[in-house]
Amino acid sequence: MKVFVLIAAVLGCCLALPCLHDNAHDLTEEHVINMVVVALDTDGDGVISEIDILNYFIVNFDHNFDFQVDSGEFVKQWHATFHDSEAFALHVFQQLNTNPDNVLSLADVDPLVMRVDTSGDGLIQNDEFKQQLELIYAAC
Repeated sequence: MKVFVLIAAVLGCCLALPCLHDNAHDLTEEHVINMVVVALDTDGDGVISEIDILNYFIVNFDHNFDFQVDSGEFVKQWHATFHDSEAFALHVFQQLNTNPDNVLSLADVDPLVMRVDTSGDGLIQNDEFKQQLELIYAAC
């Protein structure tokens, strides 16, 4: 019985590892989080607007030009841009996708803003988005 428990524990650890941020290309979690926030805050005003979110993900991740980003597109681009594992990129997608349609679209923006806006001012401050990304990294 002890051998079975040990094997199960080892398998559980091994199966969970691909979701971890792996610091590939010397990009730490903090570095990637800062890269994402800078990319999203296109005008540098310290606020990530709904337009900023849509603009960044549609322009950079929507490879088939249908004005939404499916999980495959997201995983491919996140992995290429930030060098996280594909499993981790899928985890990020699942956290940003606020409904069961399996695409990031306009429908996800308002619920995402409500989740990330911890101050309740209706805006996503850069620090609030950083905190959300830190939670996403920590949860994987």
